[in-house]
Amino acid sequence: MRTLINRYRNNPVLFAREVLKAAPEDEQIQMLNSVRDNRMTAVKAGHGVGKTTSLAWIILWFMLTRPYPKIPCTAPTMHQLRDILWAEISKWLYRSDILTQFFDWTVERLSLKTQEENWFAVARTATQPDAMQGFHADSLLFVVDEASGVNDQIFEPILGALTGQETRFIMVGNPTKTVGFFYDAFTKSRAMFNCFTLNAENSKRVSHDFVQAIINLYGKDSDPYRVRVLGEFPKSQPDTFISLELIERGINNYNTKSKDDKELIALHLGVDVARFGDDESTIYLSKEYKDGTYISRKLEVIYKNTTVELTGHTKAQIRYLNTAYPSITVNVNVDGTGVGAGVVDELDSNHGDLNYRVIEQTFGGQGGTLNEEPIKYSNNTGLIWGNIRRLLFDDKLWLEEDGELVAQLSNRKYTVNEDGFIQLERKQDMKKRDISSPDRADGLGLSLSTNLQHFTGMLDY
Repeated sequence: MRTLINRYRNNPVLFAREVLKAAPEDEQIQMLNSVRDNRMTAVKAGHGVGKTTSLAWIILWFMLTRPYPKIPCTAPTMHQLRDILWAEISKWLYRSDILTQFFDWTVERLSLKTQEENWFAVARTATQPDAMQGFHADSLLFVVDEASGVNDQIFEPILGALTGQETRFIMVGNPTKTVGFFYDAFTKSRAMFNCFTLNAENSKRVSHDFVQAIINLYGKDSDPYRVRVLGEFPKSQPDTFISLELIERGINNYNTKSKDDKELIALHLGVDVARFGDDESTIYLSKEYKDGTYISRKLEVIYKNTTVELTGHTKAQIRYLNTAYPSITVNVNVDGTGVGAGVVDELDSNHGDLNYRVIEQTFGGQGGTLNEEPIKYSNNTGLIWGNIRRLLFDDKLWLEEDGELVAQLSNRKYTVNEDGFIQLERKQDMKKRDISSPDRADGLGLSLSTNLQHFTGMLDY
């Protein structure tokens, strides 16, 4: 082992190539050498550039080449720490015949055989302020993955422990927010860190299709492109979620094109429930055709209604559609949040002679990814609105002219939250900007949600 230590102690890149049989890219070489040469390293990165792989290489290199090292590793969630970083360490450890001779891996600990208490790396989630406290050693390496999402208190004991010659600290992450310790490392605290950025456009690991998908969906001036591709922090001002250009294109299609109802395959209603107050209850119709196109228009706007009254209005619209299209079952998507649950129950309890099915939707429900999009939405509101935008982008949504709808669709903003997910502006925040509640846009979104496909699992960033 001493021969290995001497050969690789000051050459982590050679270690990666010879011991791990890896082929580091230029950006990964930069990370490896930075930990060798600098006490503190901060790396902001786009998606898929190999930053977690690089951390695994750094941890294994430090474990092999420093005597009695202690390597505390943390991340914001158990998923990020155990399923991604710790699993990556395991993968590279067991690829190396050399390393498996010396080290044992468990779900929480990597340690030198026969020296488990004195020579180790350990996984601790950053959910408690003391996660990184109590570590003392001459050879000490602190590793923080997805640092944008880590509470600032976690970093205090790390800074206090960086006193010895062989103490090191590296934090990496997608630059998802413009406040906090990670952001400060690239701004006011920059002199303390060796800082650099990993741009996904420059990485051979990142497919051109991924980059182009972000550009197509959000544009090169958007925060998703800045954060997920360029590895840059979001802009100070939030972006508009649906551009006026896309909306006007949908309206133009509605006004200038036509569809043969022989190609009609489904009828979808969207019912957004407001009950009393200044907000509107809305009923929208979207007609779906064989080629995947939807033609949407407002059927009714109701003010200061009870759930019984709104149910009656909805059934009247269903009766009209049953008469016009007797062979088609009407899909009725209702926002079941709050008082909307009463409309769901009343519609579902007595169909009478009407041909329809009720589908309860929840704007505040679980988020996920929309179809094949490479971005995750923080909740179901984002998914429903993301579906509107995607259909407009693909020229598959034709919209009736409605000034209020245009204003609501084009004025809602979004941010990339600290987890890197798309988060739409809250209704109460829109009202603070004198923008009315997006009840018509919500009704439209509900009418397009019958077949909405999304994946609700965690994405690996």
